[in-house]
Amino acid sequence: MKYPIAQITLLATLFLSQGCSSTTKTEEKQKPENQRQVQSLPEKTDQSKQPESTPTSSKQNIEEKAEKLQASSQPQNDSSNTQGKLDIPKKITPNQPVAVKVQIPATVAKANNNDTKPHQMQMVVVSNDLRFFDLVQASYKNNQNIEVKPKFPAPGEYTVFSDYNPSGEKEQVSVEKVSIPGEVPFPTELESYSKTKTFTDTKIDLNLSEPNIKAGKKVTLKFDLKQASNNKPIKDLKSYLGQKANLVVIKSSSSLGKTDYIDTETIKKSPNNQVHFTTKFPQPGTYKLWLQFNRDGKVKTADFWVTVNS
Repeated sequence: MKYPIAQITLLATLFLSQGCSSTTKTEEKQKPENQRQVQSLPEKTDQSKQPESTPTSSKQNIEEKAEKLQASSQPQNDSSNTQGKLDIPKKITPNQPVAVKVQIPATVAKANNNDTKPHQMQMVVVSNDLRFFDLVQASYKNNQNIEVKPKFPAPGEYTVFSDYNPSGEKEQVSVEKVSIPGEVPFPTELESYSKTKTFTDTKIDLNLSEPNIKAGKKVTLKFDLKQASNNKPIKDLKSYLGQKANLVVIKSSSSLGKTDYIDTETIKKSPNNQVHFTTKFPQPGTYKLWLQFNRDGKVKTADFWVTVNS
């Protein structure tokens, strides 16, 4: 039987294609099952990357957002609820006591009603260049309105810090700016950066626990008080503001704010003629210290400068 050449070629092509097809199917059967699963993983992974938008997930997102919104709207137990308000007269006569009214928040006054002792609020007035300093104190318990009478010595720019400790709260500081119009006087003396201050009867030496003060690290400030005439330790130091002495620390800044008012802690156990404090200077810069002590019934203020490094 004879076939034309075209038919022979077509038959050969068909046999070859069937053979290749059977070979491919045989190889697929011989592949391990896990290899075929791995080959399908990329497709499943791509599908898993697509965000699911089921009703359940949408409901959860809405509930989470609602909880966050409700939490942000709740009153926080911070200074916003315990912040005092100062009422300072617009007209101020230099070097005359100024009646400043302080309104203690109702939440603070109510919390303090349960305490047996009245709370103390101290008001610190400083000129913005930190040359002038004045401190007055008042007691408060049930009364929410307090009146204190600090002094402003001359025309210029001042910052008033009102400091008090509400029950169950951290120390609170209110800040107000006061501008007294008029010609600002020039300084009569240069600032002293000495660690020794001498009055007619008392010499005060400032000693630091660290010669190189670094920001953010705890440091001890030791004040040694001696008789100026013979350099012997004094023995007649009286209590002031309920402790051996009072210390105020403020950072020199172009615009004084709440964070420039530095908290200090008194160390109770110290020699009779010494007063020790601990504090942390939060940032590098220059800080001014005012030490107030009572001797012979007279309150004296010794000021010092310290430099804090990074």
